Amino acid sequence: MNIPIGETNADWTGSGLWPTFQAPDHLDVYDIRGASQDVQLSVTTMTGVINRQQPKVYLLSSDDAAFWLNQAFAQIPHDVSPETGDAALDALLNSYSSSIRGLIIYDPNYVDSINIATMLAGQRDGIVVSPAQAAALQGPPYQLPIIADLRIYQWKSRVQVYSWAERNLLKSSAPNLVAGLDPKISGALRSFLVATRTFIYWLDARDFLPDIPYGLASEQELMKSIFSTFPAGTIHLGWFVDEPHGVSLTSEAAMPVLASDFFENLEVWSSVQNVQVVGMSRAGASPAPTFHVGSEAAGVPKAYVSFTISDGDNLQYDQHRMARLWEDPVRGTMPIGWTISPALVRVAPSLAAYYINTASANDELIAGPSGAGYMFPSDWPQEQLPAFLSLTGELMQAMNLSVVEVLDTGSSQAFVNQGLQEEYVKVLAPFGVQGILSGSGQTQSSWKNVSGVPVLQNLGLGDSVNKTVSLVRNASVRYLNVYIMAWSMTPSDLKQVVQQLGNEYEVVTPGRLLEMIT
Repeated sequence: MNIPIGETNADWTGSGLWPTFQAPDHLDVYDIRGASQDVQLSVTTMTGVINRQQPKVYLLSSDDAAFWLNQAFAQIPHDVSPETGDAALDALLNSYSSSIRGLIIYDPNYVDSINIATMLAGQRDGIVVSPAQAAALQGPPYQLPIIADLRIYQWKSRVQVYSWAERNLLKSSAPNLVAGLDPKISGALRSFLVATRTFIYWLDARDFLPDIPYGLASEQELMKSIFSTFPAGTIHLGWFVDEPHGVSLTSEAAMPVLASDFFENLEVWSSVQNVQVVGMSRAGASPAPTFHVGSEAAGVPKAYVSFTISDGDNLQYDQHRMARLWEDPVRGTMPIGWTISPALVRVAPSLAAYYINTASANDELIAGPSGAGYMFPSDWPQEQLPAFLSLTGELMQAMNLSVVEVLDTGSSQAFVNQGLQEEYVKVLAPFGVQGILSGSGQTQSSWKNVSGVPVLQNLGLGDSVNKTVSLVRNASVRYLNVYIMAWSMTPSDLKQVVQQLGNEYEVVTPGRLLEMIT
């Protein structure tokens, strides 16, 4: 069944996880890396309108975007505009001014008006501009009319801003998407949010005190009110003011989170669906050798150790930081587990294919927390859990993943609820899931067998070489998986860890470790 989003041709097929777009025939590429914040905002929101039915524009808003244009989309015919920086806006207007109906002026005195302007741009086919830009664009040669001037509202609080949006914009927004987005982010995800007419907010889930001057609702209550209008399974994009409280609220609303606030050109990534996958990521498909400091281990190892790099559930991490870690010269020379979002197979198939096709026998891809999207199982409505896990299994199977990392509420985000563990295993085992890694890390590890599937509590968090070495040396059990902080550690750092541990320890992939304890 197709569910239209306003006038867009985006197609909500299958499970309804994600809208897809017509594949691009040609891309016009604009380099906005040196542009001002206002120009980036204008170009990005206008690009969302242009790309709504079929992506035609690709933005170089970072060096990573240039890398992926050559790596993932080189086969698509494209032309790079010679106009860069602030001049890119005029170049875009010269080619596509007929795509927009006018100007949405944000209020410089209240930054959250940028999110309201972004939603209006999506619903009214406008371009978001500052007052100074509006003055220039109303004149020749563009003579664009003003659709809305948000300065007239004189908003003073976030509750006031997003309550207005809830009353006036929510009904015309996408039915299966919602986004938390810092209004200070001028580009990246905004083009996709405009293209899909996604409802956007930026509220603090920790704020439970009522905003008395502008109504009795607190920011937390307003978040709950907004979430309550969406069906279970709605995807939450962007990010949060506060992660644990935000993920708790989205989990209670049965909304998987795809962290994506800095993901670029998402509508282009989503439009390219027929992607060739030649690699195999499932543990055991191409057996990874064990790894010692020397050529041979000295007798029986003191312990078997695997390393799992965090944050793969985060789409913008997969697009940016992970791509740089993937280029580390040590990658491929020692066993490493890499969490990755299984949703990439539908959200950005070319990105999933890149990692699958270039993975070595020493690289094991693992479904990031806590499956199809980031969620806390203990907060998730139990009647909705089988559907989430079935989707997780389908996505993992499509990417040939056999291990899933799960984060939950409580100390070290450990996944310890017996009933929930059993539900995960019951639903995921038929899809070929062979192990569960739990938590962001403890000082001691443990494992258990749940209906034939091992559930292992991680050591961690390994955020430096010295701490990681200490965690392993102080552990009292023989099978250890260390959860590694993706933002501060690299494969080269992990090589240093192994060198400092010496040949008493044998390093294996997480999948191999789980096989050993089954």
